[in-house]
Amino acid sequence: MAMTQFQKRIPVSVVGGFLGAGKTTLVNHLVATGQQRFGIIVNEFGETGIDGSLIENVDTDGIAELSNGCLCCVGREDLVSALFKLIGRKDKPEYILIELSGLADPVPVAQTIMDPFARIKFELDSIIGVADARNLEQTLRDGPEGAVQLAYASTVVLNKTDLATPEQIAEAENLIRKINPLAQVYCTAQSKVNPEEVLHKRAFDLDWKPQHHTHLHTPDVQTFTLTAERLLERQKVNEFIDQYLISRPDRVFRAKGFLSVRGFEKQVLFQSVREIFSLEHAQTPPSAPSRLVVIGRGLNRFEYEEAFQALQVQ
Repeated sequence: MAMTQFQKRIPVSVVGGFLGAGKTTLVNHLVATGQQRFGIIVNEFGETGIDGSLIENVDTDGIAELSNGCLCCVGREDLVSALFKLIGRKDKPEYILIELSGLADPVPVAQTIMDPFARIKFELDSIIGVADARNLEQTLRDGPEGAVQLAYASTVVLNKTDLATPEQIAEAENLIRKINPLAQVYCTAQSKVNPEEVLHKRAFDLDWKPQHHTHLHTPDVQTFTLTAERLLERQKVNEFIDQYLISRPDRVFRAKGFLSVRGFEKQVLFQSVREIFSLEHAQTPPSAPSRLVVIGRGLNRFEYEEAFQALQVQ
């Protein structure tokens, strides 16, 4: 359990979502607000969703200069190379958006940003999922991989609410919260969400506050919260992380929570995205109860509860 303190880094948000849900519209909207200088990374120039009217020129490094001062890396580049290429410029961005294509898996991108090498300069601010409010349940039934993608999101933009009935919107919100109680949900039309609601969320940082979550299950994703009142044994925590979390990347999608570990002066914020995890000192004293939210599929909740209880100091 080694923890690292970082200097101020550039926040990065990953934007994914269902085909036609409005993620490209969301990226364009955020860029058009002009509130800060964005860097945008997309797959390639021919697929970029950036409004063509914003692009003034593309240099030899594959960096498109946008009319509002933002930058867009439009080449099919290695992600780390693209990130460092953007911040290597004199007019480096203040915030970076990475737009995924289709229902692409957001995890490899998130893992890259959470990797210790990239974390020197960048911090994963949020994973934003965009969903169509009109018939989310049917969409998930037709493409269950969409539920897995929503499970990773820290923020969900429930879009096209102007085209949906109140019943459809309520049903979609309820479904999202069942899949992922860690996510904040914002209802929008034409992806016009307030930038403050989706940016600078620090969803993977120390400001997160745990909420009470009941045990929920959908056909593809389940969520439960583990709690312990007494201090946890450090070695047992290490073994639990290895055995029940990061060694099961195909079944444990996300985990996040505060752990009170004997020997530490503060609680520890633990979070993982598949097999990549981080541990950082929190501000709360270790006397507070430990709580860990787990999102995955095919997990035995009672096995996890029993194993988590066994971490406590006897």
